[in-house]
Amino acid sequence: MIKLRRFSISYERGRQLLLFLFCLFLAFILWSVQKLSEDYSIYLHYKIAVTTDISGRASEAISKETLVFRGKSSGFYILQHRYNGKDNVIRLDLEKKYLKKDKAGKDGFFLISTDIREKLSQYLGGTVEIESLAADTLNFDFPAQTNRILPVSAKFKFSFGDQYMAETSLKLNPVSISVYGDLSLLSSIDSIYTKQIKLDNLSTGIQGVISLEPVPGVRFSQDEVHYSLDVVRYVEKSVKLRISVINSNPDKLVGTSPEEVTLIYRERFGSSKPEDSEKLSAFVDCIEIESSVNRVVKPQLATVPGWFLNYRFEPPFVEAKIVSKDTIKQ
Repeated sequence: MIKLRRFSISYERGRQLLLFLFCLFLAFILWSVQKLSEDYSIYLHYKIAVTTDISGRASEAISKETLVFRGKSSGFYILQHRYNGKDNVIRLDLEKKYLKKDKAGKDGFFLISTDIREKLSQYLGGTVEIESLAADTLNFDFPAQTNRILPVSAKFKFSFGDQYMAETSLKLNPVSISVYGDLSLLSSIDSIYTKQIKLDNLSTGIQGVISLEPVPGVRFSQDEVHYSLDVVRYVEKSVKLRISVINSNPDKLVGTSPEEVTLIYRERFGSSKPEDSEKLSAFVDCIEIESSVNRVVKPQLATVPGWFLNYRFEPPFVEAKIVSKDTIKQ
């Protein structure tokens, strides 16, 4: 029987060995970094995804073929390119002039790779230098789509400083846009919404640009709209008005409880007193009273002055009573 000697190593010897291995590993890392930092010529493979604006068709498509060209890049980029594999996609925004209609198919379009060489270089930036690019044909399918004109609705949340308010409603420009997509999808959409506009403690007018909320499977004619809001300083005033009745039957008497309401209105701060400020009058309509279930109706202003920013009545409702004149005579 062969007996093996027990292998033993001193602490100092072990420490030197570990230090040697660490230095060897560090040297390998530095060598790898140096090599990967150098530029190499290699054939690169990409799919081309195109976004364009062809009327009545989908806005995006990806090439059926893979574009192959010879380029120079760093070892780091080449390693990353090989690691990504099928995920290597170049995304280009192209004018429709680059795409030619393929007569063989109703949805087919094609482009020549050499026509977009400059676009490719811009996309790749300084990471890849294109050395040679063959005049390959890249084919795309842009399916036909229907379109509708839909209104734009704003999602907003505003708060105002003391004695400040919106003079008008929020304005959007444009108020409607064209949307493209499958008919079944477009028929289920009534409005396009903006992303939320949230502003606090407003004391001056505002304006800006806001993006639209994307809708899966739908393309917009534009992705942003302009908004504006006029803000004014106001003063709040009130006046008591006696309620009159219109459209009443001559054979009936109509009364309200209460007989007077308080009109609370807002006007611009510092504005002079208009000539028609003494002509304010409130009324209720007998036709509305008779059609109501419980004879409770809202008082109305005979004429709303143009200088009113807004107004309300207190109380907001009054109770009406209709009595026949014959009943009173009896």
